Amino acid sequence: MNRFWLLLLVISVSLNAQRIDERWYVSVNAGVIVPDDSLQFNDALIYDVRMGKSINEKWSYEIQAFTDEYDFDIDYGLKHHGVGINFLNINQEPLWKPYFLMGTGLIYHQSPTESGTNLYFNVGIGGSWYFFGDNIRLRAEAVSRLDLNNTKLPGQDGFGDGVFTVGLTIPFGQ
Repeated sequence: MNRFWLLLLVISVSLNAQRIDERWYVSVNAGVIVPDDSLQFNDALIYDVRMGKSINEKWSYEIQAFTDEYDFDIDYGLKHHGVGINFLNINQEPLWKPYFLMGTGLIYHQSPTESGTNLYFNVGIGGSWYFFGDNIRLRAEAVSRLDLNNTKLPGQDGFGDGVFTVGLTIPFGQ
């Protein structure tokens, strides 16, 4: 009789378990960066591409490559290129799939006077919504990026910059 209840419990749990999307996906995003010492949204533009996959029903990871250029209204020419890994804690219950993001990686900065590579950390929130059918999703995100570079360059004082992006997430396969 105990085996019957155990079998019933296993069947019940498996029927109630959410099916996760195990497909790889690519996300293409664009947005603005607000340096920590500025309140203007025209200081920098960012473009990124991410490839990711679900680990389980709560967690996903993605590899991110990005590029940005700071302007500061003086055509300064400070550029960043970076690569990193993000982990997303996703709430699958609502229709719009909110998530909490944390990540790390390497960021290369280049200006007219110097260049170098440093570690960076991301912490942020976001969400995604079905945009075209059940596959393509619209994605919006707000991230605080802490670049450990502490130089005399504008926008390079070792504090966090606000990164605001929107984009599309497209899964591969069926």
